[in-house]
Amino acid sequence: MRMAERADEPDVLVIGGGAVGTMLACDLLQQGVSVRVVDRKEVLDDGDPHSRAVLIWPRMLELLHRIGVVDDLVSLGFRITGVGYFSAGRRLGTVPMDRLGTALPFTLSLPQRDIERVLRARFAELGGVYELGTALESIDPHGPAVELRGPDGVVRTARPKWVIGSDGVGSTTRRLLGVAYPGKPFELGISIGDFPVTGPLGTEVEYHYSRHGLLPMIPMTDGVGRMASIVPPVGDGWESFTREQLQEIVDKRASLPYRIGEPKWIRTFQPRPGIAEHFRIGRTFLVGDSAHCVVPLGGQGLNLGIQDAFNLGWKLGGVVRGRLPEPILDTYEAERRRAAQQVTAVVDKQILAAKQVKPLPSLVRDAVVGAARVTGMLERVAAPLIGGVGLAYGKPQRRSLLRPQPRRVRPGRRVPFHSTTGPRTGRGLLDPERFTALLWPGAVTPGSWARDRVEVAALLDDAAAVCDLAELPAAERAGLVAVFGRRPVVALVRPDGHLAELAPLTRPQAVVSFLAAATTGRRSDPAALSTG
Repeated sequence: MRMAERADEPDVLVIGGGAVGTMLACDLLQQGVSVRVVDRKEVLDDGDPHSRAVLIWPRMLELLHRIGVVDDLVSLGFRITGVGYFSAGRRLGTVPMDRLGTALPFTLSLPQRDIERVLRARFAELGGVYELGTALESIDPHGPAVELRGPDGVVRTARPKWVIGSDGVGSTTRRLLGVAYPGKPFELGISIGDFPVTGPLGTEVEYHYSRHGLLPMIPMTDGVGRMASIVPPVGDGWESFTREQLQEIVDKRASLPYRIGEPKWIRTFQPRPGIAEHFRIGRTFLVGDSAHCVVPLGGQGLNLGIQDAFNLGWKLGGVVRGRLPEPILDTYEAERRRAAQQVTAVVDKQILAAKQVKPLPSLVRDAVVGAARVTGMLERVAAPLIGGVGLAYGKPQRRSLLRPQPRRVRPGRRVPFHSTTGPRTGRGLLDPERFTALLWPGAVTPGSWARDRVEVAALLDDAAAVCDLAELPAAERAGLVAVFGRRPVVALVRPDGHLAELAPLTRPQAVVSFLAAATTGRRSDPAALSTG
């Protein structure tokens, strides 16, 4: 075996050139961090039709502003306005995606192969190059040091400052680190396929319940619909079905009159849901499916990975560039583990609803969904959870997923602004690399505002970007009273849009102290750097 040392070591080595690894690499490159991306595949094939992921929810579209790809993605995709639930020929209710107060008030339907094509183009635009046919052979997470076998068969040792494992649910990185991947086995398979569809296919993701089973339908561009179903274990999927047999499934399960054409492609697989025992070992991190996997019926897997990439990206970029102390990286695992657990709980509820095929349990399910529609819970509870805006970091709270989220922003929660790197779709008020101090004048701007604003900015001493919300149009300020309250406050916001700390404008010491700890690491407890 031939061995060699690599001389020009990057700040960050990314193992896996899929969607999540490329997103994280783009974010780091924009921050001036040197990145090396390797992938064991010899070709990253844009033509592969087998894209399980197809949905990007509203919150994740906001996060993708950070790397400047949203306009290109939106131009290719199909806009989804909500999620509709149907049973026995009638609509039970709709979860709206256009009332969440997000930068783009819709969900995007776009196959992952097209998402990855846009991401690769952005990666190349930023100067990134994939090293294909390069496989991870061994790893020392504390050096860190890795051995990579290149396409020429030579095993070379690399010694980057940090390593990111984004190599999928069967992650070699995770296996070599010896990290367990516990989870509840999914005993059945999932069949998915894309079909030409004629009928009343609108702008919603549709879940059709019936005594014959669940049939999700996702509209895509060019009159194509993505269908899915829970099936017996792999080997008994849709691949052997004729179009007539597949049409019979649609006729039995769908509450709307759809006709399907010959499938463009079909695939059956058995999910391997689980959450890794650790998301970080030494100077190595796991992101995306390497860290967690959920059953794809809720369309949340890729979205979890998007959040991983941007949660870790601003922190790691800040540490490498010397803007942030290294202990802030300890918050990545706690925050993203909590997110994975929350999404898993939501998906489990969706699977439980899909399994109710007997008359009495299905009647109870339909009644529950109907009651949620009447009481407004589909809009106030389900929409934030599905759309991604309901995720909060910080200290765990003993609250049910079924309780509405408070409108008033609290530490750990998303604020209704997003970061952006340029004049792209939407408007960003947050610095993409530093904390941003939002100065809120309250319902009525006080006469002392100009003086108070200057004094607070002086206390922050350029440690954070400062944004004066009094400069927003009056109509927009009026809508923020429910978010920040009627009195003047200073809200310290992270680059990923989550509130770090909040304090009255006249008593900003809590914000100043948090910012000092987050940017200098003077507190010894890493938990002190976490929001909430």
